[in-house]
Amino acid sequence: MFPAHALFKKMGDLGLLGLTKPEEFGGMGLDYSYSVVAAQALGKIHCGGVPMAIGVQTDMATPALARFGSDELRREFLAPAVAGDMVACIGVSEPGAGSDVAGVKTTARKDGSDYVINGSKMWITN
Repeated sequence: MFPAHALFKKMGDLGLLGLTKPEEFGGMGLDYSYSVVAAQALGKIHCGGVPMAIGVQTDMATPALARFGSDELRREFLAPAVAGDMVACIGVSEPGAGSDVAGVKTTARKDGSDYVINGSKMWITN
């Protein structure tokens, strides 16, 4: 089994999961060219799943949180993801839509201070 938690913790300790993320949440605050260099290096790994899992963490599951999340959400979810203490994931693919985000039917409805999510996913990535 892929040891995602152990690998991500090591990468987080080295700062590699937060190259472009805000410094106040444990990132390095660098421009995206550093992520390109990191992705090129990861591309040399002879296993597609490992760099893909890292890319999901750094470039799919955390960028919107880093840019649009409240400070509270960024402290709770982004900082641990950048540190490698939390493995982030995404759920996009749905029956009838595949991974076409324009065809996603899942909805979120505010219910007091919570959200009720209705829909179905075929699988979760990471």
